[in-house]
Formats: sequence, C-alpha cells, structure tokens
Amino acid sequence: MKDRRQAAGKRAALVALLTTVALALGGCGAPEFDYVKNADDGVYFKVPHGWQRIEHEAMDWMLSGEDPASVAAAGRRERIWSVGYDASVAAQPLHLFLGTGDEPFVYAMVRRLSENEINAVSLNGARDLLLPVTDSARADNAQNPVFQGFELVSDEILPSDGSVRGVRSVFNYSPGGGSLQTFNQTVYVDDAGRRLYQFILRCSASCYRERTAELDVVVQSFTVRSVA
Repeated sequence: MKDRRQAAGKRAALVALLTTVALALGGCGAPEFDYVKNADDGVYFKVPHGWQRIEHEAMDWMLSGEDPASVAAAGRRERIWSVGYDASVAAQPLHLFLGTGDEPFVYAMVRRLSENEINAVSLNGARDLLLPVTDSARADNAQNPVFQGFELVSDEILPSDGSVRGVRSVFNYSPGGGSLQTFNQTVYVDDAGRRLYQFILRCSASCYRERTAELDVVVQSFTVRSVA
C-alpha cells in the first residue's frame, strides 16, 4: 500500500512538472516588438515584430536620387544613418510617403552635422525636413502638385535636457493628390554631439485615427541620448 501511494505521488509530481513545462513553452511565441538601436549615435526605438526592415541604401536612394555606388552616396553614408520599417508585406521605401492600404511605415535618420550646420539649424528648419510644414515652406511650395491637402494636427516643443532640443509635429498630406496620409514627425537636435535625429511614422489618416494608441507606443519609444 505504501509503495502504491509513493508511486502515485511520483506520477502526480511528474504530471505537474510536465504541465508547468507545457504552459511555459506555450507562452514562448514571437516577441511583441523588435528593438532597434544605433548606439554610436545614441538612438533607440521599437517597432512591432514582423515589420520589414529597409536598409539605409534603399531609403537613401529613394530620398536623394543618388546612385548608391557614387562618391556622393558614399559621402552621405559617412554622415547619415537611416533605416525604414514597413508593416506592408510588399515593403518598399516609397511607402514612407504613400502606402498601399492601411499599413504603417516608420523612418529613422541620424545626420552628423558640421559646426556651421549645428549653428544654423533651427526647429523651424527641423519641421520642414521631409515635407513643408511651416507657413513659409508651404508658401515656397504652393505650386508643387505633390504637396496637397495639408492639415496641421498638432505641434509641440519637446522637453530639453540642456543639450538636446526637439519638436514633434503631426500633420496630414495628400501626396500627389492621393489619399490623405498622417505623418507623426519627431526631430531632435543634439548641439553637443552635433547630430540631428528624425523619426517619422506614416499611416493613412483613417489608419492613424483607428490605431492611435498602438502607433503612439512606437512614437513614444523613440529615444535620443547625447553622445558628446
């Protein structure tokens, strides 16, 4: 009798152990986020797991039009780091401006500045890095059919730690007269480290309204640390 009780106790302990292991393994799915960092330039952020990464060369070619094998492109690689993340299964750099459907796109860039550039850069200039946002920049581009449907949703100066200053602007555009897109742009200028940081999340206006809480987690994760 005692032997049977001991055997039953061992079986129960084994079942409990196997159940615990099964539960633990069942919780080991894909991570929720992919964490992105460029420690040399002091930039960190996260994107949902599964978004497709687009490397600097492809993003830079789309934005600058320079041949990746050119001397000019090589010089830009020394001064600029960038990366894109596309939630679309058909990822491509052009989705920074206009996506297919309601899939978000993230673009991050760090530009190393010369002393003259750091003295000249302003937060107004930072607002206009990708698309014209300020009144003066939009006036200069008033006849350009690409820049249509502008609406300023919000604009705020970000808290400064003394060396890094920044601005966050949320605005709408209908690039080339297409569907309305919402851009959430954060720009920091690190005076001590002589760097300019840009982080943009784009999604269609309807996507942005419906997924604001989810997308805000990505925007708020963007962190800059001075590397001076």
